[in-house]
Amino acid sequence: MSATNVLLVDCDAEELALIDRYLQNDGFLLLRASGNEEALRIVSEKEIQVVLLAADAHEGDISNLMKNMRTIRRTSPPQLILLSRRQDGTAALSSLETGPDDFIRKPFDGRELLARMHTAQARWQSQATLLKEREFYRIAVAEEERLSSLVLDQNQSLKVAYDKIRALNDELAKANRELEQLAAYDSLSGLLNRRSLFTRMEIEIERCIRLETPMAGLMIDIDRFKSINDNFGHPCGDVVIREIGSRLSRGLRKYDYAGRYGGEEFFIILSNTSESQTQGISERFRRDIEETEIMCSESLHITVSVGASCYRPGETREEWIDRTDRAMYLAKQSGRNRVVTV
Repeated sequence: MSATNVLLVDCDAEELALIDRYLQNDGFLLLRASGNEEALRIVSEKEIQVVLLAADAHEGDISNLMKNMRTIRRTSPPQLILLSRRQDGTAALSSLETGPDDFIRKPFDGRELLARMHTAQARWQSQATLLKEREFYRIAVAEEERLSSLVLDQNQSLKVAYDKIRALNDELAKANRELEQLAAYDSLSGLLNRRSLFTRMEIEIERCIRLETPMAGLMIDIDRFKSINDNFGHPCGDVVIREIGSRLSRGLRKYDYAGRYGGEEFFIILSNTSESQTQGISERFRRDIEETEIMCSESLHITVSVGASCYRPGETREEWIDRTDRAMYLAKQSGRNRVVTV
C-alpha cells in the first residue's frame, strides 16, 4: 500500500518534531510548507491526501487557503485538519465559512493524532473510491448510449442496451447519493459534519428571524472522554461517539438537526423551541445518555455536560455558538452531568 502524503503548513519546529515522531513510521509521507503560496504550489503538483494547518499561525486568510486547496483538487480534495489551542478553538474555527474536515486541539496527544490521521486517511480513500466509481459509471453510460444508437433497428438489442443504461444510471445515482452522504455527514457519529452543521445553522437562523419563531441550541460534551481513550483505547472511544450519535439521532424531532462539532462535542439545533421546552429536551438527552450501557471491553456508563441557549435575534452564528459553549463549560465547572441554560 502506498504512503499517504501529508502536508504540514506553518507548523512550528516543536510541532514538526512531534508530528515527525508520531507519523513518520506509520505509512505517512510528510511534506512541509512555510506559507500559503508554497502550500498551494505543493497541492497543485502532488496528490496530497491530508493537510495539517497550524491555525494559530494564520490570520484571516485560512478560509481562502482551504477553499483554494479544494478548488485545485476538485476531483480529489485533501482532508483538511486544523491544529489549534483550546482557548482559541471555538472563536477561530466557528468563524470559518469554509470549514475544515476536522481539528485537533493543542497540545495534542500522540495517540489521538495518529487515530485522527488514520480516520482522515480512510475518509479520503472512501471519497476517492466513490469519485472513481462515479467517473466509471459516467463513461460507461456514455458508451452504452453510443452503442445503443447503432442498433436502433434491432429491437431485441435495443432493449438489452436500454436495460443496461437504466442499470448503470441507477448505479450512478447510488454513487452520487453515497458521495453526498460522505460530504455532508461525519463518518463516525453519523451526524452532520462541522461544515454541514454551520450551513444548516445559517439556514435555521434566517428562518427563525423571518418567521419570528424561537430557536435553541445545545452544546453537548462527553465528560472525561480522555480517560475513556486512555483506559480503554481509542476504539472504545469511537464506540462511545457512535452510540451518542445514534442516541441523538433517534431523539430528534423531524425538524431538528444534530452535528458533531468536533472531537467529543456535539451541537443540536432545536427549531421552533421555547426556553422551557429547551430545558426539558436537554434533560431528556442528558438522562438518556446517563442511563445508556455501552459495551466495550467492559460495560461503561458515561455522562455528558450540556450548555443550552435560545437564539437572540441579531446574534451572529459565532456569537450564538460561543454563548452556548460557555454554558456547557459552566456545566462542567459545576460538577459535570448537568444542564446549564443561559
